[in-house]
Amino acid sequence: MLKKTSVVIGVASFLFFLTTLPVSQAVSIKGSAASFLEWPLVLSKETAAFVTDLYRFRQNARENRALKTRLAEIDSKAFDSRELALENARLTKLLGLVPPQSLSFKRLIHSRVIGRSPSAWNRVFLIDKGTKDGVKMNRVVLSDFSLVGKIVESGPSVSKVLLMQDPNFRIGVLVQRTRQEGVLTGSLSGRCAIRYLSKDEEIKIGDEVETAGFGGLFPKGVRVGKIVRVRKDAGQNYQEAELEPFADPGRAEEVTCAGS
Repeated sequence: MLKKTSVVIGVASFLFFLTTLPVSQAVSIKGSAASFLEWPLVLSKETAAFVTDLYRFRQNARENRALKTRLAEIDSKAFDSRELALENARLTKLLGLVPPQSLSFKRLIHSRVIGRSPSAWNRVFLIDKGTKDGVKMNRVVLSDFSLVGKIVESGPSVSKVLLMQDPNFRIGVLVQRTRQEGVLTGSLSGRCAIRYLSKDEEIKIGDEVETAGFGGLFPKGVRVGKIVRVRKDAGQNYQEAELEPFADPGRAEEVTCAGS
């Protein structure tokens, strides 16, 4: 009660004081006092505006996150749709391929590549077919009926393929044009080497190479690649060639293996 009385007396004294001043000074002091008394109202309005802006900012941020999430979902579905279309196109092509007349396979087993070796020293990949599907050891593995590798391990539903670029890969081959025989080995460079080619025969860059069919494990006439380099060393009885494979196992997603 005492505080309220003091405030009333103070305001009354201030108003009486204004009446004793000249008009110009009274108006000036009155304006200053009004401004002083108005600043809490101004501050209150600015605070309300800030709170409103903050709420709108947070609401816009939530909407922005929701839109980004929705856009990511749409992009993911579009990607999956394109991937499915590409896979369907590859499988349609794979199922429609007809082996060359020179090749005679009892059975063709189409499979997907499901794993690759991360090691640069060991070129292998896994396929989703195994012994229960008719896959056996040393069977040839093809992509577009060009050589990719051979089966080196086979379980009931998964098999391991040794790629022709692996240094441990060996197979007898023929230079198609000259019928010259040699042994193809893998190389870490991604290309392959053909060794033990007779120096008596001329080998040309661009000559195509196929499997020779020695030993009966590999069929004869499977496309292997083309020669990109020929080397003759003076102290050697044979010449060597560098071969670029027709098939690119690094890009193969579906392959075919010859089954029984």
